[in-house]
Order: sequence, then structure tokens, then C-alpha cells
Amino acid sequence: MEVELQGRVNDCRALTYRQDIREKDIEKYTILKLPTHQKVLGRGNANVPAIGGYVVISTPDGILDHEEAISRNVGGQVFGYFH
Repeated sequence: MEVELQGRVNDCRALTYRQDIREKDIEKYTILKLPTHQKVLGRGNANVPAIGGYVVISTPDGILDHEEAISRNVGGQVFGYFH
């Protein structure tokens, strides 16, 4: 796998073991592993956490980031993450 970096990377981790992850658990995993910050969205003062980074997952549909895996409703094995 080749990754082209377009900016500053604060942290990058490759897992030495492949961790299985189901689609329904991807969002929880990203919240635990990636940094979040409070971001104000929409009208009013609703603070919604925004994820900064990506989890890389090997799925039956190919290698995807966590957002694409959720949108395709597939799980797989976590390769690593970066932010």
C-alpha cells in the first residue's frame, strides 16, 4: 500500500496484528483511537465532536478508510490509523 502525504501528520500507527472490526463498531473505534475536537455545527450552539484522522481498514470491498467502510456498511481488519 502506498500513501501520499499532503500535509502534516501528527501520528501514524500500523498495527502488528490485524484487528477484526465489525461495521457497527467502527465509529466507536475511531472515537477511541483518533483525536477529537469540539466543533460548532449548524444553527444554535450544538457542540458536535469532529474526528481528525483516518482508520485504514481492509474489507471485502478493498482497502478503505473508516468513513467509506461505514457508508458501504462493511467491516474488516484494521491495518492502522493516522492523524
